[in-house]
Amino acid sequence: MSDTPRLTSPKEVRALLEKLGHRPNKGLGQNFLIDANILDIIANTADIQPNEAVLEIGPGLGALTERILPRAGRVTCIEKDPTMVKYLKVRLPGFTLIESDALDVDLDALFAGGITKVAANLPYSVASRLMVDISECEHRPELMSLTIQKEVAERLVSPAGSKRYGVLGILTGAFYKNTLVKKISPTCFLPPPKVWSAVVRMERRDVPVLDRAEYFAFKHLVKSCFSQRRKQIGTLLKKQGVSSVDTVLANAGIEHTDRPERIEIERWAELSRLL
Repeated sequence: MSDTPRLTSPKEVRALLEKLGHRPNKGLGQNFLIDANILDIIANTADIQPNEAVLEIGPGLGALTERILPRAGRVTCIEKDPTMVKYLKVRLPGFTLIESDALDVDLDALFAGGITKVAANLPYSVASRLMVDISECEHRPELMSLTIQKEVAERLVSPAGSKRYGVLGILTGAFYKNTLVKKISPTCFLPPPKVWSAVVRMERRDVPVLDRAEYFAFKHLVKSCFSQRRKQIGTLLKKQGVSSVDTVLANAGIEHTDRPERIEIERWAELSRLL
């Protein structure tokens, strides 16, 4: 329809928001992505096939949704803002819309129901938690294409030994191979956020670094050690009451003097098993 606003035009998006009587909600992370090239990159990175079911979290006005719908067999969106929900129902028929906070949705049930891909411009305040929650799902999706804060993206993809390597990269990296696809300027959003963003690709590992039964002990170990990341791992384990620390570390291929940020995911998994 000719009178349908273009969601990549700042002028038309401003006019639409005014018509809806809506001011972007900072608490919900409502920075609407209006750059067509970036929207295409997110959709292309998701590598959606015609028979696949896709989940989008936080569709907002539907700029990314418009690009996903023609590619997918089935699309499900989770949107918390009632104004956005009402508008999406009018603008874009033909998909399932869940009006809820994504943190309150049983995501594993959605994935068990056949959703294999996630494409989303994630709300920045909950992006890290959502990525970990999805990684922990029993029926985790095979691929995710996400827009997140650049600083969080760097934490997600940084290797062991780098300054930003930590809990987020390790917990998601146990199940996914994470890569940074594209950095995004604040000017690509309306209103512009105060920080740069990035598109990341999370591709499910064929074989996880550890199985589900081992994961929660691994998670507890990693989080407790990174809470004092400047201390040596040998010292940290002794404080936790571990006996024969040097033998355990040697069997895991870890030096007593290594700090948490120098230990690769596979070594963490082995250490967790030994403990």
